[in-house]
Amino acid sequence: MLWNTVNKCRLGIVLLLSLLCSFSSLSFAKKVEPEKTTTAVVQGKQLNSSPLTINHEQTDKVNINSAGEEELAQKLIGIGKQKAKAIVEYRQKYGAFNSVENLLEVQGIGPSFLEKNKDKLAL
Repeated sequence: MLWNTVNKCRLGIVLLLSLLCSFSSLSFAKKVEPEKTTTAVVQGKQLNSSPLTINHEQTDKVNINSAGEEELAQKLIGIGKQKAKAIVEYRQKYGAFNSVENLLEVQGIGPSFLEKNKDKLAL
């Protein structure tokens, strides 16, 4: 009888210690946070700290798949607001351009436009 009481006490102590150890190991776990990107605003322009991004303003290239009407009209030779609007509408209707030459499918854009702007156009 005494032996059963001692064994129950030992069993209780073992269970208590195992519970304490399991909870204490959880408290030592380090909280993992996702990696954060940093951005800085310098004189109204947003700069990204990632070295893989290319600032299109520095290269003077116009991405025809992401540029808006104003950027197209300002940076490209021979493009006014109407042709810039036609380019954006074509892109919205048919999807992204696969090549610079696909601009010829836009009404009002001809080969002379591509020749004048070949160094400024990018995908």
